[in-house]
Amino acid sequence: MISRRQVIAGAVAGLGGIGLVGNAVYQELRPKLLLSVMNFHDQPHSLTVQLVRRGADEWSEGLAWMEYIDIEAQPEDGDVPRLNFPAVAPARPYIVHIEARSNNIGDREFTYLPDCSGYDSPTPGLYIVISTEGEIKLKGTGCSDDSLWY
Repeated sequence: MISRRQVIAGAVAGLGGIGLVGNAVYQELRPKLLLSVMNFHDQPHSLTVQLVRRGADEWSEGLAWMEYIDIEAQPEDGDVPRLNFPAVAPARPYIVHIEARSNNIGDREFTYLPDCSGYDSPTPGLYIVISTEGEIKLKGTGCSDDSLWY
């Protein structure tokens, strides 16, 4: 015969399992983030870009994506060099660490809050721009507080 305690323990375990599976499905259904790097500067640059989940206790547990990026200089009469990285991580709030490994343009850290509403494009985007002065800027879609995804 099964005791009431065993039934309750089984129900709690079952609900916990459903919660974990539901969270995994929810995370998988999030739109994926497009990351793009553009260089308007007249010198090439090497960057390390890291997306870290906000609120993580340790860097290793919060790291969602990291890439070493080399981007060419802006030609005098040509298109702006642009590198696209589609679907780098689920679109969610991140701390974006950008370390300049060349030309001494400085490191930067930004908070990124994506948005899934109010834009024609369904893909949330994060855009790292190196200006003509060699300054690193971050642009991207923002997120409304009532968004289902955040």
